[in-house]
Amino acid sequence: MQVKSGHVLGYKNMKVPYLIQSKAESPKGLAIFLPGIGYTMRNPLLHFSSGSFLNRGYDVLHINYLYYTEEYDAFTIDELKTALLQDVTSILNDVLTSMDYSSYYLLGKSFGTLAMSTALEFEQLQNAKTVWLTPNLKDETVMHAMMTSSQKGLCIIGDKDPFYDSEKIEQLMRNKNVEYVIPTGVNHALEVDNDIFKSMDSVKSAIQSINNF
Repeated sequence: MQVKSGHVLGYKNMKVPYLIQSKAESPKGLAIFLPGIGYTMRNPLLHFSSGSFLNRGYDVLHINYLYYTEEYDAFTIDELKTALLQDVTSILNDVLTSMDYSSYYLLGKSFGTLAMSTALEFEQLQNAKTVWLTPNLKDETVMHAMMTSSQKGLCIIGDKDPFYDSEKIEQLMRNKNVEYVIPTGVNHALEVDNDIFKSMDSVKSAIQSINNF
């Protein structure tokens, strides 16, 4: 497997690392991952989803912003959102100008979903398939992006997730471009509290849904 690491200077000239992995000589496309604040590419859902794309012949781009580190401790949530949008834009500017793919996936987890609409403004991503993993449905930006998305999308959120809201899901379902998977008894990590084996099954099921999408 080929691995290319890099970084950009993002918000306030802070270093934002990224990683591009490739297994195929002629990749089918590029899968772009926008992780959460504390839910990184090392966590099960994103780690194995990334591996699934690699096995299917896609290159993967991990945008590894470091908002969980002490350098960002003084940031307010609004400033973190500002940093997220600028950092994602900077990395995509750096990567997409030097690479060209015929197919794109854009996957956001939790906080990362706040940057989905910004990423979709890039010309290369106009027709990207979108995967909304445990999106923050309390955020108006996320709600608007999902309700107006013209891209084919998949949303996975458990009914025990603090961001889950059945009324908002009902509103969002009016947009037929996005399909929904809502596992019961599943939390924000798409796991089941106090049950390791059910958690493993839940994460596996979510990855299978992404793989089939």
